[in-house]
Parts: sequence; C-alpha cells; structure tokens
Amino acid sequence: MPFDGVVLCRLKNELKLELVEGKVERIYQPNQFEINLYIYKLGKTKKLIISANPSLPKIYITEKQKKNPEVAPNFCMILRKNLLGAKITNIYQEGLERIVKIEFETKNELGDIERKYIIFEMMGRHSNIFLVDSNNRIIDAIKRMSFENSPRNILPGAKYVLPPVLTKKNPLEVTFEEFSSFFENSNKSYENILIDNLSGISKQFVNEVMLHAQVFKESVEKNEVIKRIFESLKELLYCIVEKGEILPTLYTDKGNVVDFYVIDLKSYSNFSKRFFTSLNSCIDEYYSKKEEHTIFIEKKQHLQKIIEQNLKKLSQRYEQNLQKIDEAKNAELFKKYADLILANLYQLKPTSEDFIEVIDYYSEDLPQIKIPIEKDKDLKQNAERYYKLYNKLKKGEEYAKAEISEIETELEFLYSLEALLEKSTEIEDLLSIEEELEKEGYVKAQPEPKKNEKKKDSKKPNPHHFVSSDGFDIYVGRNNIQNDYLTLRFASSNDIWLHTQKIPGSHVIIRTNNRSVPDRTLLEAALLAAYFSKAKNSTKVPVDYTYIKHVKKPPKSKPGFVIYENFKTIIVDSPTAIDGFKKVE
Repeated sequence: MPFDGVVLCRLKNELKLELVEGKVERIYQPNQFEINLYIYKLGKTKKLIISANPSLPKIYITEKQKKNPEVAPNFCMILRKNLLGAKITNIYQEGLERIVKIEFETKNELGDIERKYIIFEMMGRHSNIFLVDSNNRIIDAIKRMSFENSPRNILPGAKYVLPPVLTKKNPLEVTFEEFSSFFENSNKSYENILIDNLSGISKQFVNEVMLHAQVFKESVEKNEVIKRIFESLKELLYCIVEKGEILPTLYTDKGNVVDFYVIDLKSYSNFSKRFFTSLNSCIDEYYSKKEEHTIFIEKKQHLQKIIEQNLKKLSQRYEQNLQKIDEAKNAELFKKYADLILANLYQLKPTSEDFIEVIDYYSEDLPQIKIPIEKDKDLKQNAERYYKLYNKLKKGEEYAKAEISEIETELEFLYSLEALLEKSTEIEDLLSIEEELEKEGYVKAQPEPKKNEKKKDSKKPNPHHFVSSDGFDIYVGRNNIQNDYLTLRFASSNDIWLHTQKIPGSHVIIRTNNRSVPDRTLLEAALLAAYFSKAKNSTKVPVDYTYIKHVKKPPKSKPGFVIYENFKTIIVDSPTAIDGFKKVE
C-alpha cells in the first residue's frame, strides 16, 4: 500500500480544504492505535481517522462509524482535555516525508489563545501520534517510549524532535549532481538506489518513474540512463505535486482491493481500475473494502476452526461408539457362558483351576468347552458376572447405535456448513453460517439486545441467481437457511430440485414455470450443484434431481436437511470456475 509522501502531499491539500477553520466537536479512540476527530465546519461534521497501526498507518476522512469503548483510554482523555472546541488553523507536511502536522488554535484557562499540534508520523512499525504544545514539548503520545527502547525520548514533557532516520534527500529539491552521486560505486538496482536515497517515494512510484523513463539497460549508457531517470522523476513530481494533475485510482483483483494511488499506474495495468474525483474518497473506499475483506477472512477462519474442532470431536466419538459396537460382539458368548454354568451348576465339582469344562448344549455335536472363571467367586457368582457383562455390552451397543445415528446427523450438518463456508463470498454468508452454529449450540449465543435497543431486522434471503443458456432461472443457496428457504418456501411444486448425491452442498432450484426443462439447462444446474458442494473440482460427481413436490423436510431436522424420492441422477465433472455462467447480480 503506497501511502507515500507523494500521496500524502496531495491528500494534505484536500484535508486542508475540508478541515481548516473547522472546530473539534468530539474525540474517540476506538483502539490502541487509532484516534477519530469529529470536525464541525459549515454545518457539517467530518470524521478524521488517524491510525498509527504498525501494519497499516493511515489518515483520511470517512463517514464510516466504529464502535467506541465505553471507557475512553488515557490518550483520548488528554486529547479531549486539550483539543475539544479547538479550531484547526493549518495542516503541514514535513518536506515530502510521511509526517503530518495539524495545527490547532485553542484557549487556556485564562482565556489566552494557544497553539497545539497533532503530529502524525507514518513510519511503519514506528508510526506514532503526538500531541505537542507551542513550545514543541510533548503533552502525550499514543505510544510512549523512553531512551531505553527508542533513540528519542517519547514521554510527556520531553521535547519533540524529528525521527533520526530522516537522512534521505527531498526528491523535490535534489540536484542532478546529488542525484548522480547516488549511483556511484553501487551494485544495487536503479529502483533500490532511488528508494534508499530519496524520501517520500514508494516502490510503486519508482516503478512508474522507470516506466516513464523508458530505460533499456542493454542499449543505453549508464549516464544517459541516470539522466532519463532524473528527468522522469522531476517531471512526475512536478505534474503531481506542483500542478496537481492527479487521477486517484483504486485497483482490484476479482473484486478484492489490491492498492490505490494518486495517479493511474502503468505497472498495474493487469488489475481492474476505478477512478475517483477526490483522493480522500479513493483512500476511504480502499480502507473500507480492505477492512471488510480482513473482517471477512478473520471470521471465515474463525468459523472454519469451530467447524473443524467439532468435526474432530464428533469423529472421535463416532470411532469410540464403533469400538463399543465391536466389543458387543462378545455379548452373546458371555450370555452363553452364563447359561452353561447355571445349566451345569449342580453337576460341577469345586476346582482350583481358573476355568471349568462343560458340555456345549448350543452346538449340535455337543463338544466340551472351557469357560474362564474367577477363582475367588463361586460358580453362581461367575454366572452372574457373565450376565452383567452381557447386559452391559448390549446396553452399550444399543446406546452406541443410537449415538452414532445422532453423530451422523451432526456430521452431515457440519460438513454441509463446511461446504457452504468454502463458497462464501460475502460477510452476510458468514453471519448466516454463524447463526446456524449458534442455534445448534456450537457457538455461544449473543446476549439479547437491551430493552432500549432495537433488534436488527433479518435480511431477505439473497441466493445466487443464474440464468441458463435456455433462459431458465437457476437459484443456488448460499447457506442452509437459504437452502431451506429455496426448497420449502420459494420453489413451486413443479420446479426442479438438485443436490449432489450424499455429498454436502447447496440446494439448487430450476424455476420451470410449468415448462419442460431442456437437457442443457438441467446439465448447467447440475454443474452448479457440483461446484457449490464439497465435490468442487472433482470428476464423476453424482447429482440427484427431482420435482420439489417429492422433497420433504423431516420434523425437527437440522437446517438444510431434507429427504427426497422419485429422483434421477446425472453424472457431471465439477467445473473449476463458473465465470461462463450468466449470473444476475
């Protein structure tokens, strides 16, 4: 993400237009790295985000809202004490460095006007936010550090000094002689030489300089190369920084944001592009989409972990019950031993052996068999012991079979969720899956909303909607709630229902409108059923299909579970992608 000095220079100008002469209305700190300033100007309130997150430092105006902690952190309280009601009078940038200085005009306890500053250093893992007074003394910082942990003393009362790493040349001021000296006795690439020696420029900007310079190392002498790079650098900086010739551009790949920049980068020609009239709007969209994607990935991984953990537990219980059933194979033998002991009880003599030998009346040839006994018990007690073992194993077997049936239902439910989770592309899909897990007790239920809080309305189901080559509407459930909705409420009795045979996946509906469905449409629907299942990318996938009137949901069954009859099966190879299918957005 190239939030470099070039971007910051142009953004600073937009922030000045939006915020200078505005007053600080509210201040929040939603997390340990970020502050939100609500600035009131000309009848409107603008929200300025400043984040010193080590992995994603940023500053921009947004309308998006975040949940704030009930108790404000200490740094937030200090900002409120010093800046509430203050007026923003200017916004500066330190050369072309990624350092922003926001100037505030406020009044002290005596009513005298004072100047205070927020200084934001965008320095990767060293990013920080300072509140500084007019004497350049630190009032506080969002990250405090002493000399022991930092080359600077970042504590209340210490003098604010610029970071010691600011030794690079300002590309706006560098001369050709200085520029040429960077390349002397260096074996690094031209791109790395620029990044190592010039401030405020990113790899993306440097790549654009090189492309603009049209440098061909094989055919151009080094001096000429250096000259071209210098001229290209100065020209791009002049157009962007001095003349303000910008085209804020957001780059995406398959719907996911990749990057943004102040101009359209030639090096990003392979990505989809969206242009904006303002740089701040572009940045706001980038971070909003990136945050949504991050939340989506984190929640998806969280749900996957929950499903995997429960699948593992259930699989272990399944194996334990299979073992109990296997052990119960000896139950009839133990009953037989008990019966034979009692049948011969008065004919047997006391013995010092750990077995007795009796006639097996259950076999046609009446052979003699040996029955193990415990010598500290009499024969009647040994018979009772075998009866107890028999009863225990039979009851265990009965319980195990019942539990296996329940476990198989649970496994089928979780495997279906796992298949749906794999195909989830929107946060709403994940929330529906989370809701199913919550209802079934796999996820701790969220507390009920307070009396003065309104419960969120459930969104109308929004299944995938495709149109076949023959013009038939095909619907695919995104989750089990939608599967039930499509099959039990949405579809008509003569619509066609499809599902992979004994493989977890989505319910697929072909809207027939009482028309005959061509084989091509049936095949396309079967391909979608295979793609939106655990059999994705597999070959020879069996897909069952029947009319909706032959599909039933058993009472008290889990979401997405149905039984069906009078079906036929079509065998398909699951597609690796569905770009060729016509989808209705």
